[in-house]
This record gives sequence, structure tokens and C-alpha cells, in this order.
Amino acid sequence: MASSYGNKTSSILDRPLERESQVARHLDANGVDFTSAQTVRLLNYDISAVSLGTYDETATSQTVVLAETGNQDVTLAYNKFKFLRIQDTLQQDIPVASVASKFAKEWVYSKFIPDFDAYSLAKIVAARPAANKVTWNSGTDSIKLKFFNTVTKVKENGKGRAGSMVAWVPYATADSFKALVTSFDGSDLGYTAGKNGVLGPVDGVMVVETDSSYFPATYIDAVVVDKRAVIRVTPKMDPATGSGMKLIKDVPGHGGSELQLRARGDVFVFSLKTKAIATLERTNS
Repeated sequence: MASSYGNKTSSILDRPLERESQVARHLDANGVDFTSAQTVRLLNYDISAVSLGTYDETATSQTVVLAETGNQDVTLAYNKFKFLRIQDTLQQDIPVASVASKFAKEWVYSKFIPDFDAYSLAKIVAARPAANKVTWNSGTDSIKLKFFNTVTKVKENGKGRAGSMVAWVPYATADSFKALVTSFDGSDLGYTAGKNGVLGPVDGVMVVETDSSYFPATYIDAVVVDKRAVIRVTPKMDPATGSGMKLIKDVPGHGGSELQLRARGDVFVFSLKTKAIATLERTNS
């Protein structure tokens, strides 16, 4: 069951998340393996400079201490479920079995994906070290300069590379960037493209316009991450292996059927790579 759940099950949740999520689709799995229904193994190596022993070829005797390497098994923390009870009176007019799949997909789009995005961003922001917070005053400071400062924090403190970085910004912040887009020929083509949503990379970093409600605080104007510091686990639905839902007919004590949906997924931040996360936060909100 564990092997099937982790490696072989293709559910209705995976495809819409890849397509619609403003967070998950911009991150990679980075070699995450499922070891059981609720446990994933992170195949990273926690090697820091202080864990290696000093080696001296001229010494007559010495102890070489190897850095600890190994797997990390982590239990999935994000687990949303929903029960929908359908009365007999409704079943007379609606073929429940054919409606169940449609309802499940709608629930994934309208409920689970926004919840998952908000959860993911909150977890990433919580891992950001205090030294990587860039503050600004929207009345006096340049949003462009402050955004560049935030990117630089990831580059300097977390050894981030622009090509592997992504920045999530609220719609209002994205509008500020769009207003700065210009064309070298003096026309308004760049500005028009920006207003049409073609924001493109800023300072070499992919900028993703994100619903403001997904951010853990209204004063956060950008979350900049080197993707190598964060991994996502491919979301799955349970309890019905393969379909992502379970329809129970004739529920005891209830005059009708029950549709059960359970969704699992998570994001993880490598503890030794938290310096590759930075935030831009407004002080005059």
C-alpha cells in the first residue's frame, strides 16, 4: 500500500495543482521519496564545515571524523479532508456516483489549492532568518531598489543563483513593477505588456504574481527563494487509492450517501539552506 500510494498512484489532485497552484508548480520535488502513506524521505546530506575532522598527512596518529550523512524521514504535516453527506431526496434527482468526481475536482480547485498555497508560503516565510528581512517604506523608498536588495540577500547570505530563484509577490506589488516597465524605443509597448500580465524576470529572478490572501501577512511584498532550499511533495488524495475519493452508500444513521475526500501534501525547507530565503516587508502598512 505504501509503495503504491507514494510512487504509483495518480490522483485527480496532481494535475490541477501543477497547472493552477501559484506556489507548488514553481518548486521541484528534489528527489523526495514516499516511504509510507504519510511519510516522505528527504534524500539530502546535512554537511557543514564544522562537522568535518581536520586531516594532517604528517601526523603519526589521528582520528578522522566523517560528516554525518543520512536520510531524513518526515511525516506529512498538511492534511485536509472533507465529508459531504448527500440526502436521499437529492439522490432521487441526481445520480450521485456520476456527480462525485465533478464535486471532488471542484473542491480541489476552489478549496484545496488556495489553502495549500497559503500554507506553503507561510511555511517558507517562517523559515526565513531574521537577517534576511528587508524593510521598506512605500512612501519614500523605491520598490525596485528594495526588491533588488531582497534578491541580494539570497545571493550573499544563501549563495543563491538568480536562475534558480523565484519571487512570489502580491498583485499590488506586481502592479508597482509593471508601472516601471518601459521600452527603449520610447513607446509604451513595455508598459502595455506589463499591464497585460507579462511581467517577466526582474533582476534575473522569475516573478510570480500571487493572490494577496495567500501571504501570511499583508505587509509582505515579496518572498524570494532559491528553489534548491525548498522542496515540495507531490500532493495525493486518499482514502480511495487511484481515485482520490470514496463514496459510502447507506451511511448508518444518515438517510443518504457520504462522499469522503482526503488530500495530503507538504513543502519542506532544508534547515541548512534557510539563508536562501528572504522577504521584503513594508513598515508603513
